[in-house]
Amino acid sequence: MFKNDLLTVKREIYEIQDNLAVKNFETIYENIPCHLSVNLNNTSKFQNVSFLNSEFMIYLSFDENIQIKENDQLKVKTSKNENYTLYAGAIKIYNFSIQIKCRQEKIIESDFNVN
Repeated sequence: MFKNDLLTVKREIYEIQDNLAVKNFETIYENIPCHLSVNLNNTSKFQNVSFLNSEFMIYLSFDENIQIKENDQLKVKTSKNENYTLYAGAIKIYNFSIQIKCRQEKIIESDFNVN
């Protein structure tokens, strides 16, 4: 399996600041060799805003011995220097690999200007 990409895993934590819960991310793992694959791209609209919904699959070696949870933030740097911020979905553990289904949502920018 190709493992030329690098994975950093961050997990949501809440800290109390001025009596308010503030969401932050704590780095759990860094620079884990992986392979990122694009499964699906589609667009949707919500209240006249277009979104690009993408699904990805991350493949890890079973030997990495890491524990990723659903909704963990996954930052992948590919071998081509592309950076992705994804969120973990279903996680499947097999004899030789770990497969993590991921999602990414982006707002599609428009050239339309309102004056």
